[in-house]
Amino acid sequence: ERDYDWPMPETLHLRGAPAPEAMVQAFRDAPAARGVAPPSVLVVLEEVRLRRNVLFQGRTVLYETHLLQERYMAGPLVLDDDAEPGPAGPGPYLYVGNQGSFNYGHWLLEDLPRLKAVEVLRRLHPGKTVTLVLPRQDWFNNRMRERTSRFFAGGPLAIVFLDPETTYHFPRLHYATPVKHLGIAKSPDAMAEIDRRLARPASGLRPALAGARLRAALRGRRALRLFIDRNPLRERVLLNRTDIHALVRARGFEILDAERLGVPDQAALFAHAEAVVGIKGAGLVNTVFCPPGTPVVHLAPETFQDPYYRDIAAARGQPYHALYGRAAESAQRDHLRDFTIDPADLAGLLDRIGLR
Repeated sequence: ERDYDWPMPETLHLRGAPAPEAMVQAFRDAPAARGVAPPSVLVVLEEVRLRRNVLFQGRTVLYETHLLQERYMAGPLVLDDDAEPGPAGPGPYLYVGNQGSFNYGHWLLEDLPRLKAVEVLRRLHPGKTVTLVLPRQDWFNNRMRERTSRFFAGGPLAIVFLDPETTYHFPRLHYATPVKHLGIAKSPDAMAEIDRRLARPASGLRPALAGARLRAALRGRRALRLFIDRNPLRERVLLNRTDIHALVRARGFEILDAERLGVPDQAALFAHAEAVVGIKGAGLVNTVFCPPGTPVVHLAPETFQDPYYRDIAAARGQPYHALYGRAAESAQRDHLRDFTIDPADLAGLLDRIGLR
């Protein structure tokens, strides 16, 4: 088990003003202002069934695959009486996953580092090709997960995608337990491993990178200022994005839609970041690749004060700043509501941290 401090945000503003004491106290106390992350353990399961990222032995759910705070995402779980046999594949079978695996950020931080188990299985089964078992999603996510898995694991790796609505039976299945605790605290060691394998030149895995894109963005600078935008066709839209874009461009920021880039490109760009500002979402999970000391500024609606990203900054040694804007009236769930950020508030923050 690994624990680490959660420093208070260096900036905590609500609607253009310092946060009220109740919000400050909530950040100070939740949860106990400290991250505690469990080690991941590789286990062997006999006579196990898989459905919707949840593992069962008999009718009993394996708790680690169905954590309390994630159960709402799994929906009703009805096992087929006659489970289909697991797919045919070479070597030992390995499953990693969680209820948020459909999301790039949760996949990157919570699933991908557990593929270090592939190394263990290769040692235990020399000459055998490990078969990675993943529930099928849409084409884009399948392609992203396949590419990042091969990139992270290196060497031969078989990957099979299963229908999430079908129950599969495995006589023997390996499972790597979670690297997070209570859905928030995430292993600093797991994050460092992702950074080492995907972003650091010493890993030998860094691509020539959309080389032209990085060189053009740097424009003679040693470091980048990145503003992480969010596709306006998605939820949690920054309603005054035109004003905010103009502000950050004037400060030398490159506006980036991370969703349009492959994972190696994202890793390399964030590894060169001098500072990162952006709309809270999966794209900002890439700050895991930023060096310690890189200031991170998150913009979000006042109704979305989730500490998930504060934890990343704490584990990676990055100063964390949060600006919460006015949420629009909407039938959307609180964390998906569109919002507005006061440009003067953001300008003042950028001034204070030396990004003029």
